[in-house]
Amino acid sequence: MGEELEEGVLDSLRQRIHEIDGELVRLAAERVRRAREIGEIKRQRQQPTVDYAQERRVLDRGRREAEALGLVPELAEELLARLIRESVTVQEEDSLTAAATGRGKRAVVVGGAGRMGRWFGAFLEAQGWAVAVQDPAASAIENRRAAALLPEADLVVCATPPGLTAERYRQWCTNPPPGVIVDLTSIKSPLVEAIGALRKAGGRVASIHPMFGPSTVLLRDADVVFCDTGDGEATAVVEALFRPTTAHRVHLPLEDHDRIMGDLLSLGHAAAIAFALALPEAEHPVRSTTFLHLEKLAAAVVRESPDVYYEIQADNPHSLQALEKLRVALERIQEAAQNRRPEAFRQLMEEGKRRTRVR
Repeated sequence: MGEELEEGVLDSLRQRIHEIDGELVRLAAERVRRAREIGEIKRQRQQPTVDYAQERRVLDRGRREAEALGLVPELAEELLARLIRESVTVQEEDSLTAAATGRGKRAVVVGGAGRMGRWFGAFLEAQGWAVAVQDPAASAIENRRAAALLPEADLVVCATPPGLTAERYRQWCTNPPPGVIVDLTSIKSPLVEAIGALRKAGGRVASIHPMFGPSTVLLRDADVVFCDTGDGEATAVVEALFRPTTAHRVHLPLEDHDRIMGDLLSLGHAAAIAFALALPEAEHPVRSTTFLHLEKLAAAVVRESPDVYYEIQADNPHSLQALEKLRVALERIQEAAQNRRPEAFRQLMEEGKRRTRVR
């Protein structure tokens, strides 16, 4: 009898949790709808999508209310932060649609069947652009449509590897497309000469580097690098595409791009790949927080395109310098540990504190 009573109580509690879960989902959906309405008002007032001060107030209030109710404040902050992120995502999507910067305009995405090409094509379509794809993996009909549109396109996006993009630019020098031409490559050195030649032939050329992958939905935490090709008007056309978004727009001289990316990409990718290669074949029965964070990062990197990541390591003239710095850093750690030099190890940690930007 006692067991039956307990089972009944357990079922009742589970049913109540089920009801609460449903209510949480309904409230989350309502919150996103209200955020969408707020976004519309912001657009009418020409206010930015993100209000960091307001977000901080929301998170702080959530922590206080959670603490008063006996709930872990971090849980409340995590829940609210996720909801804020979703709210900003829908506001950004609506802003792109409302901006309609591409209404009546046409674009060709060369390499548009690739992952980043598909992302950029969808990004343009969200702003009202008519998009055609030129890619060996696309259908014959789509390629014919893109070829016919190329002489009339307002924008030509090259989402192909650096070498292929440079080759295409040299071919276009005899008859440059009249629209603005922009590449998305993560390495610029192979393009510098070709960009100059195409500009000299009359081409309108911009060059950008989206510092995010094709799975990115919200651009709030993403940088887009705009490289100075010497054509400010072409760059302004491309930059206008990102103005309705929350992306951080950064301007760099074209010649400085690869040197900076040597540290940002070559070093970061190599460290993650090296960690993945150093992992044991069999899974450990226990893992630390640090291990899990690094494993998650490494797993994300090694699942990206090996061709693209090879280009980042092999085609960037500054990659070897970045890899050498990584090798020296590992040797310094090994030397301090092998020779049992705790003071030297502490100095390495202090140096690491000074160099890291994340707090």
